[in-house]
Amino acid sequence: MVKPYKKLDERKKFDGFLIDAFEADFETEAGIFTAEVLKHPGGAVIAATHDDEYFYVVDQFRFGTEMIMTEFPAGKTDPGEIPLNVAKRELQEEIGYRAQTIVPLGIMHPTPAYLTEALALFYATDLEFVGQNLDEGEELHVHQLKLSEIEAKIMSNEITDAKTIALAMKLRLYLQNKKV
Repeated sequence: MVKPYKKLDERKKFDGFLIDAFEADFETEAGIFTAEVLKHPGGAVIAATHDDEYFYVVDQFRFGTEMIMTEFPAGKTDPGEIPLNVAKRELQEEIGYRAQTIVPLGIMHPTPAYLTEALALFYATDLEFVGQNLDEGEELHVHQLKLSEIEAKIMSNEITDAKTIALAMKLRLYLQNKKV
């Protein structure tokens, strides 16, 4: 059985506005292991729909991949904010809707080998349009895709964003169980 490692020490190497980088020493069965860890505040990802068939997605440029990515609306947690409030804020900011019903579908860790980020996954319905409120410099193309189209784009590698892939899977399972 795998046992958790004990963290012995941690040193900040970089202080950023989105992530902080640390070097940490862990005690393992084989001795001391030094790891690089990026700390991120986490966030929320939202699958919003009017009809359980078409879901809102956004196309936006991502600096890490230097590509335009198709994703479910998402955003990072501000200090002291809870994931549900992140979901509500990002839903309105990115696609211009408020949801009367928001169902939590769990969390996902995009790259736990070196990143602390945890993303809360949500399903939103009973939508009311209130207008977008994009962050400064944020440019998005908002559109709707059937869940089956999202899944096909995942399988053809047109959608490679991990949070979108994870939420699409959870969403499919949730909707199947909802119909039972």
